[in-house]
Amino acid sequence: MKSPSFRDRLRYKSDQFFQSGFALQLVVAAVVVTAVVSAFYILAEILAVQPGSDFDVESGASDPFWPSTRFWWVVTHVLESYWIERATLPQVLSLMMTMFNLVVFAALVGLFGSRVQQKLEQVRRGTSRVIEEDHVVILGWSGKVLPVMTELLEGLEGARPTFVLHTEHPIDEIDERVKRVINRRQARCVIRQGSLTDMSDLQRLNVQRASTVVILSSGGDAQVVKSIMAVAHLVQQTDSGRSPLIVAELNRRSMLRLAYAAAGDVAISLVQPAEHLSRIILQTARQNGLVSVYEEILSHFGNELHFTPAAPLAGLPWHAAARAFAQAIPIGIFRRGVPVLAPHAGQADFRLDAHDVLICLARSDDAMRLQTENNIPVLPEIRSAASDTTPRVQSLLLLGWNEKTLPLLEEYLRYASTLNAAFTATLVSAAVPDWFSEAEIRNYRTRSLSLEILRDDALSEGVLERVEPENYDAIIIFGEAGRREGNEDADTKVIMLLLLLRSMRESAVLRGKPFPDSQQIVSEILDPANKALAESTGASKDVIISNSLVSKMIAQICRDKRTELVIRDFFDEEGMEIYLKPSVWYAEEGTTMTFGQLQLLVTAAGDTLIGIERGDTDSPAMQLNPERQSQLAISQTLRLIVISEHEGVGGSAAT
Repeated sequence: MKSPSFRDRLRYKSDQFFQSGFALQLVVAAVVVTAVVSAFYILAEILAVQPGSDFDVESGASDPFWPSTRFWWVVTHVLESYWIERATLPQVLSLMMTMFNLVVFAALVGLFGSRVQQKLEQVRRGTSRVIEEDHVVILGWSGKVLPVMTELLEGLEGARPTFVLHTEHPIDEIDERVKRVINRRQARCVIRQGSLTDMSDLQRLNVQRASTVVILSSGGDAQVVKSIMAVAHLVQQTDSGRSPLIVAELNRRSMLRLAYAAAGDVAISLVQPAEHLSRIILQTARQNGLVSVYEEILSHFGNELHFTPAAPLAGLPWHAAARAFAQAIPIGIFRRGVPVLAPHAGQADFRLDAHDVLICLARSDDAMRLQTENNIPVLPEIRSAASDTTPRVQSLLLLGWNEKTLPLLEEYLRYASTLNAAFTATLVSAAVPDWFSEAEIRNYRTRSLSLEILRDDALSEGVLERVEPENYDAIIIFGEAGRREGNEDADTKVIMLLLLLRSMRESAVLRGKPFPDSQQIVSEILDPANKALAESTGASKDVIISNSLVSKMIAQICRDKRTELVIRDFFDEEGMEIYLKPSVWYAEEGTTMTFGQLQLLVTAAGDTLIGIERGDTDSPAMQLNPERQSQLAISQTLRLIVISEHEGVGGSAAT
C-alpha cells in the first residue's frame, strides 16, 4: 500500500478534529480567530491603512484606542460589516474581513448550535440519574409493558406509583404509546433509552432503591440472564439494607438454573409464559370457560390472591377456616414457605398452625376480616355421588406452532399417562421446525398417546378437510408469530382459521353430519384488540389472550412474591388444579341451598369451592366468591368452580 499523501493526512486530521470533543473544537476556533485578527492587524499596520470617519480623532485629543486605532478598526470590522471607508485599500480589507466574519463566525454559530442540539438530545434521551425510591423499573419493551402497568395501577388501590421504563427504542415512540394508556395523573412515568445489560446505563435507573425490577424477554432469554446479573451486581454493591424484587420472564426451561445463579442472593421470581400458558390452554380445551376463571384470579379488577396470618385460627380444622371469612375464600396455606392448596384433601385430620399463612381469594384487603362468629360449622355428610369420570378430551387437533406447542404436548402426554385410555393428537403447521423430527415424535408414540404431524398450511385448500376436524374432541389454534410475522399477522391467521372452521361446521349441518356440540375450540390471540373479532366468528368457544395473561401474572408477582409459588402450584401436574364440575356430583338435583351450605358439602368431599357458573342463561355466568347466602338450585346446568387434585369427586382420580 502506498504511503498517505498530504491530502489524505489533511482529511484524516480534519476527521479527527470534527470527532474530537467540544472543548478542543472551541480552543482551535479561538486560535484561528486570534491568528486571523492578528494577521489583518499586522497587514493594516504595514500598509498604514487610514480608518474611516468613524475613527476620526478630534484635533488635540488623545487616541481613544489602544494599542492603535488600526487594531480597533480591525477588531470591529471582524465583528461588524457596516463601516463605510474612504479609500480603496481599506474597502478591500474591510471586504476580506467581512467574508471572514461570514465564514468563521457562521462556523462558530454552527459549532455552538450543534453542541446545544446534542445537549437537548441527551436531555430528551434521559441521561440523568433517576432520583426516585420504591419505584417500579421495567427493562425491555414488548406488548406486555402497558398491561403490566395498568394491572399494577389497579392493584395499588389509589397510590400514585412511579414507573421507570428503560428500553432500546426511541423515547418519543415509547412516550407516545404510554400516553395513550396511562393517565399521568395516576402514575409518574420516567423513560430512559440505553442498553439493557450495560451496568452504567442500569445504574442511572437507581435499581438499588427500586421496589421491583421487571425484566421482559424482548431480546431473548440470554439478554434476560445478563440483565439479571447486572441488576443483581448493582444491588449487591449497595449497602442500603434493602433489595428490590426481580421479576423476570423466561421462555426456555433450560435457562432457569442460569437465571437463579445470575441473581445470587437477590430475591427473584421467574415467569415462564410458554409453560404456564400451554397448561392454561390445555386445561381450557378440556373444560370450557376455565380461562375466564384464570383471568379474574390473575387480574386486579376482581377476586385475586391475598395472604393473611392463620394465627387467629390456630388449631381449627380446615372446614372451620373455610367459613371463617364472610367475603373471602381460603384456598390453601403457606407452611414453612411452601404453598399447599386444599390441604384437607390429603389429610382428614388437618389442623391450622399458628405459623401458617392463609391463601385466600378476595376482592380487596378489606375483605380479609374474620367473621365475629367463631362457631365451628358441622360438617355435613356427603352422599356418594355417581360422577361421569370419562376423560373429556381424548383426541386433540393442534393448528399452528409456537413456543407453547411443545410444552402443551408434554403436558398432554402426562395427562394421558395417568389414565387408562387411548389418546391421539394431530399437529398441522408449516412452521414446525426441522429439529422436531420423526425421532422426536417417537418419544410421544406411547401406549397412552399417538401423535401425528402434518407439515402443511392449514389454510391451504383441502388441508383441513383432509384432517377431518369433526372427529376431534378439542381443537387448539396457536398464534404463529415468527421473525417475519408480527402479532397482527399471527392473529389474522387465527381469525381466518376460525372462519374456515365455521364454514365447515355450517356445511356439515347441511350435509346432515354436524360437528359434535361438546367439541371445544380454543384460539390463542396475541393482541387484545383482536379478541372481539375472533369471538365474532362464532367458532371459538374460548379465546385466550396470551400477552394479557402473562402481564397479569407479572403484575400479581410484583405485588407479592408468594403469588409466583401459588401460580406454579396451580400449573404443576402433581399439584391442585381448577376444575368446573357439575353441582349434581355433590348434591341432589332439584334441591336448593345457599352457597355457604354448598361450600361445606364440597369441603367434605375433599375439594375447595371458589365459585359457580350458571349455564341456564344465554351465556354462562361465571361468578367467583359469591355471597354466602345466595340461593342456588342444584341442576345439570349449574357447574361448581373447585380446586381439586382430580377430575372426579372426593379427590378420586378419573378412571
